[in-house]
Amino acid sequence: MGRIWKSPAYISFGLVLIVSFSPAQQDDDPGHSIGKVSTQGNLIVMELNDGVLGKANLFDLTGHTLRFIPEGPAYRVENRTLQWDSDYGPELVGAEANLNKLAFPFSGKLWKSFLVGTSGSIRFASSEKDVSLDPYGHRDGGIVLDRFDQLAEAASQLTDKAPAICVFLKPRMSGPHYVKELSDRVVITWDLTEPFGGLLDFTWSKTTNRFQAVLHRDGSIEMSYKEMAAQDAIVGVYPVLSGAAKPVAAHLSSLSHKDGPFPAAYESFHYLAVPKPQDLSCTIIQSLGDRFDFLVYYSDFRIDSQEASPPSDGPVGGNVAGIGQTQHDQTPQVLNSRCTHGKFQLGFAQPVYVRSNEMQEGPPEGAPVASPHDITFYSRQLAEASPDGKPVPYNYAIGHIGHEVGHRWSAYASAKVNGQTVSLGTWPHWTPGLQTRVAFPYSLPSEASTLGGGVWQDNFDGTYTLLRDGFFVPATGYSYLDLYFMGLISATEVPDFFLLTHLAKAGQDLNGHLIFKADRTKITIQDVIAAEGPRLPDVDHSQRNFNTGIVVVVEHGQSPSPKLIEQGNGIRRQWIDYWETATGHRASMTAEPR
Repeated sequence: MGRIWKSPAYISFGLVLIVSFSPAQQDDDPGHSIGKVSTQGNLIVMELNDGVLGKANLFDLTGHTLRFIPEGPAYRVENRTLQWDSDYGPELVGAEANLNKLAFPFSGKLWKSFLVGTSGSIRFASSEKDVSLDPYGHRDGGIVLDRFDQLAEAASQLTDKAPAICVFLKPRMSGPHYVKELSDRVVITWDLTEPFGGLLDFTWSKTTNRFQAVLHRDGSIEMSYKEMAAQDAIVGVYPVLSGAAKPVAAHLSSLSHKDGPFPAAYESFHYLAVPKPQDLSCTIIQSLGDRFDFLVYYSDFRIDSQEASPPSDGPVGGNVAGIGQTQHDQTPQVLNSRCTHGKFQLGFAQPVYVRSNEMQEGPPEGAPVASPHDITFYSRQLAEASPDGKPVPYNYAIGHIGHEVGHRWSAYASAKVNGQTVSLGTWPHWTPGLQTRVAFPYSLPSEASTLGGGVWQDNFDGTYTLLRDGFFVPATGYSYLDLYFMGLISATEVPDFFLLTHLAKAGQDLNGHLIFKADRTKITIQDVIAAEGPRLPDVDHSQRNFNTGIVVVVEHGQSPSPKLIEQGNGIRRQWIDYWETATGHRASMTAEPR
């Protein structure tokens, strides 16, 4: 089957953060048109059919308190004016809250302890030692959702994770939480922000989300919402259910004491449903023809995803041998599911929201400087590298497209060294210890491949300094090995490189670059060819001209906003410039809809 590449997740590598994509089974059900297609200049406009992505249900409880009143094993729910305890008590260190003055009755048991999740939930029947990492490498403590769970669907399935209380369950939130125990109740308060500043984020700065839960000795539960910037989350109570009992989806703001009782009650607040990638590609190709190598989508609306930067989707047309096991299947079933005869190779699986960080020309004035994996960290360097003293625009967007398109050829290969097959990547990225210096840098003088690896300095004492890691912020180009797999340079043009294994942190240099002890293995392009065979078509017969469809997606009856058109055109211009730069002008890119 084909594969889909997932958006960036941050996992720890010593103190280095790298990008990890995870393969998942690709949906190869036949795609179909879900909208009407037209063109506006050099952009493609997709107007969705009415209701094709359902309806959004955004959070409507700010300034209110929900009270869940037990009645036997079930609950009645009341929506009241805000009740708020401004004395939060001490901040909870870790996730486990232990009670000394009362036991809280829930799900048929009395609880003297529970776990408080950073992302807005309370979990029972677990201890601190059971806390595992969420998909982003953080220890939450509460209910943890999978990376690409849609809140609209996940809410009905949380009984598998019960017993739990979702006060405002929204992944990727961060900030302090507080617990105060009184003789008759426990008050839990969260003061959280949505993720900000990064490629995956919808905001450049912190947001305010203050909400509170009060667990009473009599088993009643109050959930209060004072200041809420976020508009999507799961709210409800999830005791363990027995027999035929099922959780009830409700509009919590409209309930009164006369409704119910409910064995478990919840509401999912969410944006529009996530479209299927094959429906997106089929809508375009059926209207404009099979003329696009790549398709990228941008929208005036948000979808039910916690990440602003989407995964990419195959089927990768045009057979290429000698680049490793790409996991791409080009059977008629796979190609037909994307409505291509083999021209279409790869595209975004979802549209990018117009107000997300990725679609902005650059960070706003005064945006906080964050980690080395946020663009704000490089503002001065990017400005100094530009002739007019202004950073090249749309760096996040270009870094993302360059990375996803690079997956059409990389990073799947191995090498055969002294008769032993050595993997060069952790599918589908180059392993962090692989030397992947970029041939034609785009943002900075020295870059590692947009597909991973690093720029490693050999200190000739058994240690190696990591000058650049393989994260595509700011936007980075392609290594010599990438360009060979892309069919843009010959094997003789690929310099020898090396692979570091058994990496062990050994300090840092005066510039803050991490130093590692490691074992070094020399790799040549002939070692790669010995493992994968020669690249076919070769450099003299490979594809050199490519076309990308830049698609702006709007809801039924809507026209693209001026902002969406402006940013779509800006990204289009920069993408063409990036491609010429990053390929050393050995390939051309157009973005022509017809």
